[in-house]
Amino acid sequence: MATDYTPDDEATRLYTRYKRARETEAELKDPVRTQAAADLKAGATVSQLSKLTGLTPEYFRRIARAEGVERLRPPTVGKLKPESDDAE
Repeated sequence: MATDYTPDDEATRLYTRYKRARETEAELKDPVRTQAAADLKAGATVSQLSKLTGLTPEYFRRIARAEGVERLRPPTVGKLKPESDDAE
């Protein structure tokens, strides 16, 4: 179904800004990942990097695991959490 939709100027500017932001994000993805790996190895926490970038802590946890970065504390949730002795 063909349409004759043409966005108004405001919508065009919004979509153009969004597209540029996505292109910039794609451009920075690898350098940020490389820097994060180095910073995690140097002692940065996933929370610190998350606050600096706006990315989720899980994003940085995955980088840390992939890079073999030693954990600063044992896992407390999920499948990596140690099983307690009182579990029945």
